[in-house]
Amino acid sequence: MRNFPTTALAAAAVLSIATSALGDEAAPAPLLTTALEGTDGLEVNILAIEAGPGFETERHLHPGHVFVYVIEGAVEIDVDGQEPVTINAGEAVYEMPNQPMIGRNVSATEGARIVVFQVGKTGEPLEVPQPH
Repeated sequence: MRNFPTTALAAAAVLSIATSALGDEAAPAPLLTTALEGTDGLEVNILAIEAGPGFETERHLHPGHVFVYVIEGAVEIDVDGQEPVTINAGEAVYEMPNQPMIGRNVSATEGARIVVFQVGKTGEPLEVPQPH
C-alpha cells in the first residue's frame, strides 16, 4: 500500500538528508518511504546507495533501526567502541540506533552497491552528523 503524495515528499527529504551526509562520492536513491500501518508514528525508509571507490561517510548516527544489505563490493561499518565489521556482497547487518559510526567502501578501486532499510519515528532524520 503506497501513499503517493506522502511518499514523494518524504523521498525528497530523504534524498536531501542522505546527499548532504554522503557527499558527492555516493549516489543515494530513495526507493520507498511509508508509514507503518498499525503503529503510532513509525515509518520505513529504503535507500539504494552506490558508493564510489574509497568512499567514506562522515561520523554520524542513525536515530532509527538500520539494516544494510550489500549487493556488490564490500563495506565496513566502524561503530565507536567496537571492532570494525566488513560486510561483503550477499551479506546483511543490523545497526542499532544512536551509535556513532563511520561507513566506508573497503575498495580503493571498485564501487559498492548497498540497500539501506531504516525503521524510525516519522519525520526524524535518517542520519545525524556527530562531531569527532
